[in-house]
Amino acid sequence: MHRLEIEELRRALEDRASDLQRMEREKEKASSEKDNVARTVAGLEADLQRVKRDAEAFGMDLQALRAEKENLETRSKDEIAKAERAKKQAQAQIRILTEQLNAEKDRASKAIGQLENRVSVV
Repeated sequence: MHRLEIEELRRALEDRASDLQRMEREKEKASSEKDNVARTVAGLEADLQRVKRDAEAFGMDLQALRAEKENLETRSKDEIAKAERAKKQAQAQIRILTEQLNAEKDRASKAIGQLENRVSVV
């Protein structure tokens, strides 16, 4: 009977040792998976930081380009307004000069007419 008990205890001890080894392997596997997950997470965090830096740089570049575009648009509008003012000023000056030219032509015609009258009277 003792032999049976000893045999049962031996089997129970072997089962326990087997369970312990299986649990140890599972523990090592879980630890290895944990390390893999930690490395993956660290890599993803590094990628996320890089993407964040790139996005911030892109945002600053975009803001600078928008400011430059607004500046160019403002300068363009100013130049167009300046050209319009110069055009109107030139048109006004042409109108005044045309009026002066017509007045001078009239004066010259009258003077020629008076001269012809004097010459024909003499």
